[in-house]
Amino acid sequence: MMPTYRLEYHSDAVQDLVDIHNLIEDYAGRAIANRKLAEIEAATYRLEDLPKIGSIRNDFAPSLRALPIAGKGVICFTVDDETLTVFIICISYAGSDWASRVKERL
Repeated sequence: MMPTYRLEYHSDAVQDLVDIHNLIEDYAGRAIANRKLAEIEAATYRLEDLPKIGSIRNDFAPSLRALPIAGKGVICFTVDDETLTVFIICISYAGSDWASRVKERL
């Protein structure tokens, strides 16, 4: 059995979630925004048990992984097998430029 990894968020990734919720709430209402955010968070929590999913994107940063989520979203993260940590660098939604965010945050 694989060990469970710990999630760690870049401070701006937490704000990404707030921004995504606000964006969806503005055009679709609070209930839909709450459901979409729950879907995004559930995908993030799955990384604790499945940290190696997603596409490896070394073209943007060493050992960066990108995982499509919730229809229009992407979670960008790295995995540290020594500390059993998944580091969430950014969470983007609706075509926002995740590649630029990753470069700014690393």
